[in-house]
Amino acid sequence: MATAPTHALAEFAAAVRFDDLPPKVVDTLKLTILDALGCAIAATTLGDGCRETVAVMQRLGGPPESTIIGSATKVSAPNAAFANGALVHALNYDPISAEIGHVGVVCLAAPLAMAEAIGGLSGAEFLAASAAACEVSARITAAIARGGRRPGEKFLSGQVLSYFGAAAGAGRVLGLDAMQMRSAFGLALMQVAGSRQVVLSGDPPAKAIYGAFPNQAGVLAALLSRQGLGADCDIVGEPAGLYPMIYGGEWDAGTLTEGLGVKFLLQQAEFKPWPTSNHVHAFIETGSAIPRLNAPAIRSVEVLAHSKLRPWCEPADKRRRPENPAAAANSIPFCVAKSLVHGTVKLADFTAEGLQDAAALAVAERTICRLDDSVTGAIVRVVDADGQMHQADVHTPLGHKSRPVSRAVLVEKFRDCCSHAAQRMKPGSIDEIIARIDDLAALDDVGQIVRLISR
Repeated sequence: MATAPTHALAEFAAAVRFDDLPPKVVDTLKLTILDALGCAIAATTLGDGCRETVAVMQRLGGPPESTIIGSATKVSAPNAAFANGALVHALNYDPISAEIGHVGVVCLAAPLAMAEAIGGLSGAEFLAASAAACEVSARITAAIARGGRRPGEKFLSGQVLSYFGAAAGAGRVLGLDAMQMRSAFGLALMQVAGSRQVVLSGDPPAKAIYGAFPNQAGVLAALLSRQGLGADCDIVGEPAGLYPMIYGGEWDAGTLTEGLGVKFLLQQAEFKPWPTSNHVHAFIETGSAIPRLNAPAIRSVEVLAHSKLRPWCEPADKRRRPENPAAAANSIPFCVAKSLVHGTVKLADFTAEGLQDAAALAVAERTICRLDDSVTGAIVRVVDADGQMHQADVHTPLGHKSRPVSRAVLVEKFRDCCSHAAQRMKPGSIDEIIARIDDLAALDDVGQIVRLISR
């Protein structure tokens, strides 16, 4: 019985077809793919660690199978998956949900690298592969959340829990059968990693590229399995599967299999209206709800947050004046200051110029975070130069599944992301990419989208 979830996930990933996907699931997948692609394009210039990552993958090269997004360079499929996995998540702007985790990390990079490598994969087949990747990741993550554990306790959950989804997506593109998919999962388990220490030690730039590792590993796992390398094992259970190895054996087994192939947890994907950690969103929205004041007119700012958000508030000096974009996107004081001064937070706020925004930094220096476990959401209090207090609070931020971001907003987000591309993209090309993804099921070759970006 311990192996039943592994078998069920593998059979689903190998067998899922486009015609099995309900229309609403297809709509969610298309938005997820569009959003992840936009995030990757913007990260070609704005993503911490991406320039270095892309340079190394270009140098390693390999057979010219798959494109590094934002360039005309083709490298081996595993190296392209590494580079593009880094790009998708580097800005912390890709789709995510508290229960199902980082579906944006796996929806695109591994399946797309594999699709280019084999050539001629239809949009419908790509949607099926993306569904396999997202749903496997969603269920692997939700089983922890529903079991009462926090997925990101000591591990970067977006990394450690994405290996199996990436393997499922790449394996589905390759047409692995259920037995081969189980071996791909076993090979993914052998590569699982993702210590949270890199975040707890101050958010150095390398933290931003963690999406690279599971996507490369997923492609490698799928390729090795297709070659005949067996690794069929129970990836989740005792004695050393994922859950006992990392989460003390606490997980909800039913979540992995109940309604699999009929009910799609990937539909819980939430899209970010701001390019920051989702834990910061309520505070950005709260700050933007307070009437605009010039920076000198703001005497003090008090932020009230739950104690679980301590890492996003402390150490105070680092959070008030973050050293790099990744640290800034995880900073409540910095993002509140930006929203108070400018009314919102945009990608431009995380450029070198945006990080040195004198007005926002002055307000951040006057911002104090108070941790209070009775707080739900975010509370921001501003005292102006005349001693008047302005307060706003947001319990559930825009982007939560109860307050979803509209498609129109996501299309504008995609356009904004494309404005930061390493190679200038013409408006007509951007329009064509959006149209191709809207009509993805009818596309003969998903590689056309990559060629539009590289053109």
